[in-house]
Amino acid sequence: MASDICWNKISRNCQYITSEIKENIGVNYPQIPHLRKKVNEKKEPKSLNEVTKELQLIYENLYDINLHIYKSQKEKTIIEIRYYLKTSLEKEFYSSIKENEPMLHCKVATPPYREESKKFDVNWELGGLRHKLNMFWLKTSRN
Repeated sequence: MASDICWNKISRNCQYITSEIKENIGVNYPQIPHLRKKVNEKKEPKSLNEVTKELQLIYENLYDINLHIYKSQKEKTIIEIRYYLKTSLEKEFYSSIKENEPMLHCKVATPPYREESKKFDVNWELGGLRHKLNMFWLKTSRN
């Protein structure tokens, strides 16, 4: 999916990091990718077998699992597995879904400056000069 909409060569050599999705009340939405990057840069990527073992320990409590490309380089791609726990939900809703299997989603975040027919850098959320220039052009075109 990412190869179809991104211009990067995405390596099939994947490693994984995991993150629990928590409510971001009081956090400025545009700052979330910056905060996520700060936390994720401290994580040591693991093999699929290692993260599978970790997730099996909490499987019964998993409500939603989201696969995102965190960082793609020529030699490896780091996939972030973001998960939301059933016990993080409102009590009334939890009672209605506690027996459900977790949902699984694969997502590619798209930059706000993306043009429908053009490919973009899969690593845009990590920042960088190209992203800053594109954001500058987006802001100036709106004025």
